[in-house]
Amino acid sequence: MPTFRSGLLLATLLLSACSMPIFQDLQNKQTEKTSTPNTVNTVNTEQTKPSKTTDNEVATVETSVITETNNSNGSKASGPDSNTDLAEQLNTQRKLANANFTELKNRVGNAPELPRLLATGQLNSKEINSEIQQLRSYISKTNTAIALLNARVEDREKVAMSGDLIRIFLSEATVTHDNMTFKAQPLVGQWVRGESRVIRLKDNILFENPKSEDMHITFSETYQLVVNGEVISTVNPKKEKNNASFNVTTSGNNGTIVGKLDYRVVDNE
Repeated sequence: MPTFRSGLLLATLLLSACSMPIFQDLQNKQTEKTSTPNTVNTVNTEQTKPSKTTDNEVATVETSVITETNNSNGSKASGPDSNTDLAEQLNTQRKLANANFTELKNRVGNAPELPRLLATGQLNSKEINSEIQQLRSYISKTNTAIALLNARVEDREKVAMSGDLIRIFLSEATVTHDNMTFKAQPLVGQWVRGESRVIRLKDNILFENPKSEDMHITFSETYQLVVNGEVISTVNPKKEKNNASFNVTTSGNNGTIVGKLDYRVVDNE
């Protein structure tokens, strides 16, 4: 009986010894199986977080760019500066057109009529652009006319016909403007028909005196003698000598020039 009990105890111990490693292995395998999904989830979480952050950042940048672009386009299309710029362009073209009109009127005796324009304040952007184009067309047309006129003047300088040349002697000229009055020095010059030149009137007391004034003298193609835009005499190409008095405004319209000049037709040689 004791021997039987001893055998049972040994058998139980042997079974216990053999079963323990297997249980531990099973526990280790279960532990590995349960830990593996957690690791995968961790990796997936770490991968998805940056991608979401990156997507959000990109979306924010794109939105800000679109907003800035829309704001920029809006300011260009409807900002107050657009109409102001157009108005400045229109005024510049008007000045150029008026200058060409005046030059042709004085030098030729006539000029193409200026386009009829409305006041800038009454126009929208489209109408302002239309008037700018009209003025540019007029300026181009009159520039061509002025170029042809200059070519004719050059030809007359080389081969002058009867009545194409006159000599002018400015004997008297008194300038009054800005609470200042002075008498100009006498001047002599020769003009070709169609030519316009500016002469400088200076105080005849002191040569270096700062008192001075510009005066435009034109001998038009229609034989008119024009001083500062005003016709003072018509030259008779068959009459050798003549004279004319004048009372004209200064070039800046801030005073007057009163005087007298003598002129004579230069004979062809």
